[in-house]
Amino acid sequence: MAYSKKYPKIEYNRGVRGRFGVSFKTLLKGQKRFIMDHHNIKELINDEQALKAIMGIYRGTNDSSKVKLFYDWTEGDLKLKSDLNESYSMVDWKCAISGRPIKSKMGEFDAKNFVHPEYWESLEGSINQNVLKSSLEFRLKCQELLLNQQKELMKVFKKNANPRKEL
Repeated sequence: MAYSKKYPKIEYNRGVRGRFGVSFKTLLKGQKRFIMDHHNIKELINDEQALKAIMGIYRGTNDSSKVKLFYDWTEGDLKLKSDLNESYSMVDWKCAISGRPIKSKMGEFDAKNFVHPEYWESLEGSINQNVLKSSLEFRLKCQELLLNQQKELMKVFKKNANPRKEL
């Protein structure tokens, strides 16, 4: 089965959808794109064995989301998707011990998430009342943030469902 994907069945037909006389109906999407993008293979297009060898060597990758940059509206710069997901899961919070501003992860509720890294040694296995209180407040803040985002999303859905009506 891998053989058919690696080496495509090449059909030559003039007048059908294709390029340089090669029909696109038997080719995969990546192979079609390869033929469309590379004009220098025009000389090799009539040699079926050479074209199959080129298609066998060429392996299109679908990792565009891994290298594609996305715009972060909160910071105003471009980031990779993994960095963007990480930045959106961080919430501005204050340290439970010192009150200094920190970034806390939205899905984590361990004690280190609510304490500045300089004060991690002070925890030493025991949980302070301030940390417990901070974790409860953080949970309520996260619920509020998620609820507001859900409301905004529902407004967008309603607006798109009835585009003629104004909200």
